[in-house]
Amino acid sequence: MTTRDLDGESLLHFTKTIHRDTYPYISPEKLDYSGRSVLITGASKGIGRATALSYAAAGCSNIAIGARSDLSSLVQEIKQVANKLGRKEPKVVSMKLDVTLEDSVKAAAEIIAKEFGGALDVLIANAGYLAPWVPLGDSDSSDWWRNWEVNIKGTYLCAKYFIPLLLKSGIRTCILASSYGAAVLGKGASGYQTSKFAVCRLAQFISSDYADQGLVCFALHPGSLKTELALRIPEDLHFHLADEPELPGDAIAWLGKEHRPWMSGRFISVAWDMEELEAMKDEIVKGDLLKFKILT
Repeated sequence: MTTRDLDGESLLHFTKTIHRDTYPYISPEKLDYSGRSVLITGASKGIGRATALSYAAAGCSNIAIGARSDLSSLVQEIKQVANKLGRKEPKVVSMKLDVTLEDSVKAAAEIIAKEFGGALDVLIANAGYLAPWVPLGDSDSSDWWRNWEVNIKGTYLCAKYFIPLLLKSGIRTCILASSYGAAVLGKGASGYQTSKFAVCRLAQFISSDYADQGLVCFALHPGSLKTELALRIPEDLHFHLADEPELPGDAIAWLGKEHRPWMSGRFISVAWDMEELEAMKDEIVKGDLLKFKILT
């Protein structure tokens, strides 16, 4: 593998500059999302919550949030952020959503189609699960498989039911939450890391299946935060969880601001410097970088 392929350590430092907090280049206050729509799954806390607030700061007109837990406080926060920045108050659609249940996802798609005029600009499939890290033979079968139920089945169902709405928009962008864990082997993390590896391949398949219709789909490392989910990793690894929530929120808002076919099918990290990443566009496309593949 070359130093720019998905081999763990080099992936962490793909751009020269690595960020732990937000920075001016990706500030949502510089964006104009008026007239646009977004759906964020797993929105009740952590990265999902931060992303919803960043889209509000960017002036997004239609913000849909979905989660299994209560979202009422987030609805108010979204409106408060928009009002504070002088943005037009967005239309916020809050939904009880379990991404592992097909009927739940299908119903959510029907709601979005009705509320947002039949189209959706950006889908952020953020809902995830991380089981305790233990050797495979010591794992609880149901808990191990829960990684795949949420991270793969849930992502698949969201893509299946929301792609028809994305194809009716101008941005046509599908962002799937993966992880740096997709490219490394953490002892005891077989359930989580294999599922996040599969998310990357799923993004490639979606990109391939819909390339002729202009759909952009990529897998995303959404940050290393001390979220309820991330704190399930072994305690001696908690020092890695040093990102501020505004970093993924603002980076994800920036990534959805325009149609970027050159990113489709690739792995992207919110920690990378987006200005530097844009400058590497030709190199990335020419070398077909940031995709899982076997080099011979």
